[in-house]
Amino acid sequence: MEPIRLVPVSEEYAGAIAEYAAQFPAERMRVTLKPDRIPGLDGLEECADVRSWLGSCAEMAGKISWFLSVRERDGKVVGALVLRHSLEYDDDDPEFASHFGYSIRPDEQRKGYAKEQLRLGLEEARKLGLTSVRLVCRDLNIGSGRTIRSCGGVYLDSITGEESGMRIDRYDIAL
Repeated sequence: MEPIRLVPVSEEYAGAIAEYAAQFPAERMRVTLKPDRIPGLDGLEECADVRSWLGSCAEMAGKISWFLSVRERDGKVVGALVLRHSLEYDDDDPEFASHFGYSIRPDEQRKGYAKEQLRLGLEEARKLGLTSVRLVCRDLNIGSGRTIRSCGGVYLDSITGEESGMRIDRYDIAL
């Protein structure tokens, strides 16, 4: 894995965000209640374009932070991460709430970026004064579960959504 850094989403990256989102095919494994949501770019699916989404992100500053994982060598956006400062800002049922949502673009998966991205995200959570975080992932998403555990995630339990029927694994990480 090549070094990456987290950068806040901004107009500077509008084109890269649109290109990143286009990398996720409609037939991909559904990982959220909203089938077109790309984890880490939460809310983008509800906006007309990236610029209006960036405006929505700015409105939530202080409550939710969105980041891109940028490869240092070439500036390529390899991942996206959202950090909810409090679980109350997750739009899912509270049982399914997570401090983080994240993804790695399909052509960069299985290279170690997810683990590093989450590690950097945990540093951001510490800066906010959080002492522990909750993460959730679909039970079928073996890679995400492995990433969470590799960053100190302790398995709590698995729950099934009444509406979605999806089985979700829940983890806590002490900071």
